[in-house]
Amino acid sequence: MKNLVIGFLFLGLTSLSFSQNGGNQNITLEAVTIKPLNLTYLKKVHTKETPEVALALENEAARYDITEDPIFDKEFEAYEVVFRAKTEGGSTGRITATYDSDGKILKSVERYKNILLPKKLINLLYKKYPGWRIHKDVYLVNYRDNKETRKVFRVQIRKDGKRKNLKLDYNGFVD
Repeated sequence: MKNLVIGFLFLGLTSLSFSQNGGNQNITLEAVTIKPLNLTYLKKVHTKETPEVALALENEAARYDITEDPIFDKEFEAYEVVFRAKTEGGSTGRITATYDSDGKILKSVERYKNILLPKKLINLLYKKYPGWRIHKDVYLVNYRDNKETRKVFRVQIRKDGKRKNLKLDYNGFVD
């Protein structure tokens, strides 16, 4: 019995050890490319409640480097690029972004359909319109550099053959 316990102890200690490759190895790192992000754009269009499809597409637009595109010519003042996304859940998104010759986003027009509304807005809708259901929704974002960004949800609700078209922003109903 004593030999069995000592055997298990020895086996346990040896399994905890590990082997090391001896000697020093030289590691060569590849060059790192740093690209500027359109942080001003991201700060103005992102919120905690921004729908996922919008987050993904806005991040793609912010990281896009127009100067790497084969059609890029420094002599042109601006470039318009269209980004599209479609999720398995049926949400769609589209951004038409205008970049200057340095790769900065000057303006964007964004449209997202069938997104999940922020919980705050869903609760507000069902409180003001009990029994109504959301039929369709669109999230619109208009960004212009050095101006206020406009973010609006257009929602159509239905009940008993009636329909209402509503506009909301992140704070609630918009007239």
